[in-house]
This record gives sequence, structure tokens and C-alpha cells, in this order.
Amino acid sequence: MNVRIYIATTEGPVEVQRITKEDPDVRSVVCVNGTAKALPISRDYDAFVKEPTGVIQRSFGHPAYRMDVSAPITSGNSWQLGAFVAHAFHAEDRLAGPEDNVDNALWLTGELDRDLNVRPVDHIKDKLIASRDLFTKMREDDVRLFCFIPGGPGLVPEDEFLEELTIDGDLLRLESIVDMHRIVRRFDLNDPYPIEEEEDTEDDDDLDEEGVIDLYKQQDADAAPIKDHSLLKALVLAGAIIAMLVGLYLQFEDNIRALRANGLQLGISELRAHPDTGCNAPEKLPLVRDGNSFPSSALDGLCALEITLNNRGTPTYMWAFAQRIEDGHFLLADRESLVEPKRQKGLIGWRIVLPKRLNKSIDYRLVALASDAPLGDAVNRMLRRSLSEEKPDWQTLKAQLEEEDITVLSALHSLEK
Repeated sequence: MNVRIYIATTEGPVEVQRITKEDPDVRSVVCVNGTAKALPISRDYDAFVKEPTGVIQRSFGHPAYRMDVSAPITSGNSWQLGAFVAHAFHAEDRLAGPEDNVDNALWLTGELDRDLNVRPVDHIKDKLIASRDLFTKMREDDVRLFCFIPGGPGLVPEDEFLEELTIDGDLLRLESIVDMHRIVRRFDLNDPYPIEEEEDTEDDDDLDEEGVIDLYKQQDADAAPIKDHSLLKALVLAGAIIAMLVGLYLQFEDNIRALRANGLQLGISELRAHPDTGCNAPEKLPLVRDGNSFPSSALDGLCALEITLNNRGTPTYMWAFAQRIEDGHFLLADRESLVEPKRQKGLIGWRIVLPKRLNKSIDYRLVALASDAPLGDAVNRMLRRSLSEEKPDWQTLKAQLEEEDITVLSALHSLEK
């Protein structure tokens, strides 16, 4: 499926309309709307393309291109991330043209180095503000827009700013990245630096028809082993509580009564195979929040995930569930805590035993609930209401819960193959 690419600038988003291969003996050039006039950044683009200074030729095997864009790009290097990603989609004939209908689009700003690390750039907030009209149009057209910016301290805008632009993680999602690999994995692109891996031909018994973990299903007592650097590791996390997968992009909601009163915090940790003991004694690696986001989890060497809620205040009724972003499908946590509720304080958590393998990257919204009253009835009302909708609308469900004096915290997390 084709994907539309936008390069973020302080003057507004610039669409990459077309990329064409040119004679290897000519310079690469950037033009506007198919005209013959080259933009001032063409010299920099040529250096970005051609070896030994560039990365495009090394990654995609050709030394000269013409890139047509919808508006001028005047200066700087923050166009490099968007240009590289556009080339990656072009190499697989998946770059959308101006007249194509799309379900997904990417909005990008960042400078790339030789190793495809994303370097910091300036004016990220100004670029987001200048793209406000695009964000509105994407919502109206029901197009999911991924906004990729460099990771690092001070680069991710504050929650209040993102809420004002309605960057909610559903149709409009902001992610900070440190290199190209997350985009490559998420959109199933060919790796610019392919690494040979041992082929795994075993069946995915724990996956649903779309290759996604269904947490409604009870995991087997002896879970099948996963791959860790091509060595077979035994999963011994038997009897783990059914829970949910989610988490990049932590965004606290406006209604934070119980959060302030009880000090409720949401956390995610990876349990990764130890070099000596594998998954029998995995290493626990908490994911560190960068601004308002958590990094995604790569499945290679991942034994399990641990989702935690830390209540540092007075005892409170707490529960959590997950919702798959793609179709709104609910993945429920341990339901016994709803049938026999009790107030809890301190750290509580759910451990997720992973199936043998996944075929694609998947995104989830993790939702944590806190209330002074048992949550069972409210959750049942939410689920009954969602059954009448083709795709449950998160904002509507959230408002329904908050009307019942329930504090709602949400986060998004991605598992990437």
C-alpha cells in the first residue's frame, strides 16, 4: 500500500510528489511541481545522494535522482530524514503520488548521518504549528499520520502543546526516533543494511489471523521458546497473567484527579534474554520516558514485557486493559481483579509471555484506570457500548469513563519485528 511523505518545514509541510532515477553522470536535483527550476538545496541533495558523501546511493544503488516536491525547501538539513524515507518507499514502488488515495502518511524532520542515525534539528514546535491545516485534513480524510522527530532531551514538545494540536496517538501520532530502524521495521521496508537471520519456519499458534497476539486466549503452561540471536531459548515464565501489549507515547489526560491524589504512575519494562541463561533468568530493562513517549520494543531477544502501575498514595481500585490501534480490538487484563476487587497501594504489575514470533509490527494503547469505587460495572458498560461500534472510538470511551469519576491514564507501545 502506498504511503505519502511530508517533509516538515517552518513554512508548512512539503509533500514529496515523485522520485525518478536520472542518468548516473548528472547531478541529483530537487524541483517544485514538475518544473524545470532547481531548488537551492539541490547541491546539498546531490551530496546526500552520491557516494562517498551521501547515503542514498549506498542504500539504494543508484547515484542520481530527481525529487519533485510540492513547495520550496530553502535551507538547512532537516529535510534529510524525509528525503531518505521517501527514497526507501520509492525503492519498493510504494511512494504515493499527489493523486493517490492513502491510508497512512508520514511527516518527518531530522538530519541523518552516515550510519542513518537521526540528529537533532531546530524549530520542531514551529514546524508542528505550521502543519496544523494538514493535521486537520488528515483527520477529515481518515488518514493516519505518523510524525517522526529526532529523539533527545528537550526535543519532544510538552504534553499541553501536543494536546492543543490534538496529537493523540490514534490518527495523529508523534514519535521520537534515534535512527532509521524503527521506520524500516514498522512499515516493512527493506533494511538498508540487511542482516542475515536464521529462518524460523515454526507455526504461530498463539497469533490470531492477522499475526497479532490475542490476550483473550490463555497462554499454554509451557510457552514455546523464542529466538535470541539464532539460539533456542526456553520460555519458563509459566502461568503468567494475561495482560496487554502497548506503550510508546505516554500522554496523561486532562482529568488527573486520582493521579494527583494517589501518585499513580504507569511503567513498562522489557525482560530480555541473558547472554548466559537466556530467558530462564532474563535481564529486566525499564523503558525510560523521553518527553511524553516510551521507545518501542524490538522482538529480537525479548522474553516478555512487564506492565506496572505504581500507586504511591492512598489505596485505590485499579485496573488496566489494552486496545489495538488498528481496529479498536480490546485486549483485557486479568478479569479476576474486577470480579473480586480490592484497594491497592504500591507497585502492581502484569507479565506478558510472548508467542514464538510475530509477522508484523503492532501498536497498542494501554489504558490504566483508577477510582475510589470498584471498576467492574463501569468497565462492563464501556465494553457493551463498544460492541455497537465497528471500531470503538477511544475519545468517546474515555469521556464515558471520566464522567463516572474514573481517572484515565493512557500510553501507546509498539512491538516491532
